[in-house]
Amino acid sequence: MTDSFGALSPSSFQEGVRAISRGLPANYWGRRFASILLGPAGGRARRAYDVCVFGSQKARLHPYDNICEKRVFLTPQLWDGEERALLSEFISEHAGREFHFVDVGANAGLYTLFARAEAMRAGARFRGLCIEADPEMAARLRFNLAVSGALSEVRTLVCAASDTEGALGFSRDATSRGLSRVDPDGEMRVNARPLHLMVSASGLERIDAMKIDIEGHEFTALSAFFKSAPPWRFPRFLILETSHEKEGASALGLALGAGYETRLRTRRNAVLAFAR
Repeated sequence: MTDSFGALSPSSFQEGVRAISRGLPANYWGRRFASILLGPAGGRARRAYDVCVFGSQKARLHPYDNICEKRVFLTPQLWDGEERALLSEFISEHAGREFHFVDVGANAGLYTLFARAEAMRAGARFRGLCIEADPEMAARLRFNLAVSGALSEVRTLVCAASDTEGALGFSRDATSRGLSRVDPDGEMRVNARPLHLMVSASGLERIDAMKIDIEGHEFTALSAFFKSAPPWRFPRFLILETSHEKEGASALGLALGAGYETRLRTRRNAVLAFAR
């Protein structure tokens, strides 16, 4: 049955190619060589694969239509390596405690699975909240959480984080699922709620770390969050996608104004720490 983990495992040859790919350097030449290995690894076939990720987690990955799933399938070292290294360092400080992670624009749940793996490694109990507007990606997310044994630790909401409660237009990108986004002219409608209301309803007393990647809607979601949530609810560690920043609507500027300090800037993301 294809709903059982392991039913879609890569072949031995494909696993061998994946092992070679995981050893490539995290630089330009590593990316170039990985593009050559993607086909032999099975990543250009229009099918999913059941694989172990981040050491202790499981996932059914669809490398053909989602860049983050492709990266984790073939070259996880090329997927937000600097950001995840800082997140791992932060999680390690929570040994013997409970670590709370909020994933806004959770996609297939890979950031959540990474955070859970690092919490397990550090000896921290894990609790999470995943917010994903695209029903297809939410289904992938729930499957990955289920096969990793994480459903009792992570609440999932099929919803868009925004500044109001209601319905919003949403545009799906079937060729690159991670580019699906809130769009007034989108072909479908999705439920939307303010982020602080979803966090409050989740039962999390605090947010230790949060990742937000919602394709340009970060400013709208975070402006409402910083206005409405008490400062003690602000995440202590924040990974924020900045590649869709618009002049006059900078989510990074909002975060800096709310009391965050920059730990890292990459081409796509900023990593911030709450300094107040």
